[in-house]
Amino acid sequence: MRVVIVDDEWFGLDITYRLLTQIRLDLEVVAFFQDPREALVKIPALNPDLIILDIEMPFINGFELYDKLKDMKTHFLMVTAHGDSYVRDRTLNKKVKIMTKPFCKADMSLLLNAMDF
Repeated sequence: MRVVIVDDEWFGLDITYRLLTQIRLDLEVVAFFQDPREALVKIPALNPDLIILDIEMPFINGFELYDKLKDMKTHFLMVTAHGDSYVRDRTLNKKVKIMTKPFCKADMSLLLNAMDF
């Protein structure tokens, strides 16, 4: 399974990568992006099975990036520090899973197992 991670914070990229590789051996993180504008340009050519997006990012937030990439045949996981109804309401009727920060290995494992890959 090919995975792309987009998070403007290096710590977020690092912890997400470490947890992913501990949970599933069949995962290949094919790219990390700290700049969502770069991600928008490069992701389509990478053909990922899963795109993990931080919601709060400069220039293009996770919702906007999802809206531009949503026609891709891939799964989306959004990561946020906001567990409020704003996030849940924005992701209703979308092919998106939500994971609230801080998260642990068990949280990520449950979400990945719930996705139909």
